Amino acid sequence: MSACLSNSSYIDSPYQGLQSWAAQLVDLAKHRGVHPDKLLKGTRLFYQDFAAGKASISVEQFYRLQENCRQFDNQHQLSFLLGRKLLNHNPLYSAFSQAESLRTLQKLLTRTPLHGFNLFNAEHKYHQGRHYFIINLSFGAINAAVEQFCCELFASFIAATCKWRIGNNSDLCFSFPYAQPTHIEQYQTNLQANCKFSQQLFMVSISNELYNKHLIDSCPSLLQQSLATIQQHPLPATPWLQLVRNHISAQPQQNLETVAQCFAMSPATFKRKLKQHHTRFSALQDSINRQTAVFNIATLAQSNETLAGELNFSDLTNFRRAFKRWTGTTPSQLRELINEH
Repeated sequence: MSACLSNSSYIDSPYQGLQSWAAQLVDLAKHRGVHPDKLLKGTRLFYQDFAAGKASISVEQFYRLQENCRQFDNQHQLSFLLGRKLLNHNPLYSAFSQAESLRTLQKLLTRTPLHGFNLFNAEHKYHQGRHYFIINLSFGAINAAVEQFCCELFASFIAATCKWRIGNNSDLCFSFPYAQPTHIEQYQTNLQANCKFSQQLFMVSISNELYNKHLIDSCPSLLQQSLATIQQHPLPATPWLQLVRNHISAQPQQNLETVAQCFAMSPATFKRKLKQHHTRFSALQDSINRQTAVFNIATLAQSNETLAGELNFSDLTNFRRAFKRWTGTTPSQLRELINEH
């Protein structure tokens, strides 16, 4: 993405779809004895609006609802339970049920992120017979608890979808960017997959064999009918923060002032908008570099010299210093941790 983006279409909130997700989340908690008023405190939302179908919900409100749910969810179930229901009342459900392979499912989700799914975006990589998807939140997260809730939510969706279409999750592997939580039994019960923690990034991987396996219950003709129906829905524009990440990834040498100009903003306005998304320009740069560095060491087994060159470092000492700032550890220490596991 090298062109300037002053005329690009983008949004700051995926209003479409979050109504359904939020309504289901409130009802899941309500069934567990938590009054909706407690869950909606501070969100400026009302339970009656969900019943009437009038609730218009921003990402910020959805995140606040997650925080409230975490406060009352002693068993830490709600994120996983909601993840299993994300296709409810979603135009993608019919297409997912007729898709010919997991590859088709992934392409559908990428090309038509309807009804809330543009809350997430994925970077696809392939190495030695496995597909890797590094997942990011398209709008940032207000704190670590919300980030973890979203990771659990999306992992549960992926696990439930794979279990539904291919029958088991034994080949799935999830990496989570936080330490192993106390409610590990929820991961075991709901994901039924290999889970790794303290991994610096949120990632899911699957073998090429299962990714491309033909699903015998698929129906290509019904899939085409479903796609025709989906095309009647206006596709959501790309979230602004995702566009910024994409631009920085494609043009890593550009500074804040140059990137701001490409988004037709003054540097001060650009900084304020990043702050509204709970991040800073340097934090985005570090996040992008951290993900590349961790993946390339942990999965591709790249040397420091190769990785430093790929990240445009001419000096290995500066690379090691930057790597420790990004990850809290040195490249050698990360390799030792990988070998231990």
